[in-house]
Amino acid sequence: MNCRVLLLIAACSVVVVVTCGAAAPAMEAIDAYNRGVDLAVEGNFPAALESIDKALSTDQNFTLAWITRAGILNVMGDYNQSLVASDRALAIDEKQAEAWTNRASALIALGRNEEALEAADRGIELDPRLSEAWIDRSTALSNLGRNDEANEAMQMAMFLIGEMNETPGPEPTTAKAPLSLILAPVAAGAAIGFILTKRERL
Repeated sequence: MNCRVLLLIAACSVVVVVTCGAAAPAMEAIDAYNRGVDLAVEGNFPAALESIDKALSTDQNFTLAWITRAGILNVMGDYNQSLVASDRALAIDEKQAEAWTNRASALIALGRNEEALEAADRGIELDPRLSEAWIDRSTALSNLGRNDEANEAMQMAMFLIGEMNETPGPEPTTAKAPLSLILAPVAAGAAIGFILTKRERL
């Protein structure tokens, strides 16, 4: 697996404890969602997507499931459908930083770096401590040739990841805890490798 794919796994598979303004999803939807998260952690993305889709068939307003669907689709390389899922999440709650981050990652993969930078910045505005958003910001800036700014964004991502590794993760309530707690350190290493490789080719 190359650095770019590792970056997308970590930066896009962001999941948080359910805190959305909408009504809490039904237990059936939560159970299907949690199975999907477990399968994604195991690397079984097709089965994870199927389980997330089952959660969404039970509750179309399950924002977290749309966010996770977008992340899984990014990992699977289906960036256009990831954008659709991110937009569905944002239509329900535009204050979901993780949805903006998934959107940024898909846009980067599609070569739409200006839009990706805007999405990453929106994610950072909503959650300045979201390391994945800083990684996306760094990658978009690097792709745009703005290397000094890219380095600053990557330094912030590394700082946040280091801080996260020193702090125990949140206890899950109804939905699984963030996948980013498991995958973010891999993301930072992959992002640095991707940026350095890109610069060597210039």
